[in-house]
Amino acid sequence: MPALVASADADLGIDLPPVGVILPAGGKGLRAGASEPKQFLPLAAGKPMLVYALEAFHALVCVKSIVLALPKEKLAEFATLSATYPKLRLVEGGPERWVSVRNAFQVIDPKLPYALIHDVARPFVSAAVIRRCLEGVGPGICAIAAMPSPDTVKQVDEDRVTRTLDRRGLVLVQTPQVFPRQVLETVYGRIWSGDIPTDEAMMAEQAGYPVRWVAGSDVNRKITGAADLDWARWMASRLRAGEVLPD
Repeated sequence: MPALVASADADLGIDLPPVGVILPAGGKGLRAGASEPKQFLPLAAGKPMLVYALEAFHALVCVKSIVLALPKEKLAEFATLSATYPKLRLVEGGPERWVSVRNAFQVIDPKLPYALIHDVARPFVSAAVIRRCLEGVGPGICAIAAMPSPDTVKQVDEDRVTRTLDRRGLVLVQTPQVFPRQVLETVYGRIWSGDIPTDEAMMAEQAGYPVRWVAGSDVNRKITGAADLDWARWMASRLRAGEVLPD
């Protein structure tokens, strides 16, 4: 089967810091209009969406372990993945995304200096994007993939536009997001109340840690609705035909 990441050779990532990868897949994900969460739906040749991201990270030498957080009722169904992907371990997810990530983080090898988090609803993450994130992280510094906003963005109050934001200072956040281990230990040690954090980068920001952004990719898009799912299946068929992901 064709490689699912650009330039996926045996030495890819050998010069990058060792990292543990967390793949949260515990969400309901029903906006795609299917009968089960989108991350479990097949894209091409019966391969579930979540496996695309799993393969992308499993191929990297710098990735030492991968933890996939699943709903409790899916653990048995996907238990056989560990035989195909020996770096993989499964854990039970939680009611919120950040809880699933925290559960997975607790079983990542504590000797690994960095933890990388990636949403399996972004199945087409390239090796180049992963590399940029790992090159951007450092002691006390987090790194996230993002894209400059191509559209005008307006702030609103109910149905009224209150102001137009300068898009030159705005980016659209993706994953991967990479964190020094001590950063996640600190933010998960806090008591969270009020607004539920949208991602770990928000948690790190609120805790006072610097977060750096690096270039993501147009094809590293999040699969949300039915149109996104149609696009993902088309993209998966192109990869199966021999194309590789752009940088």
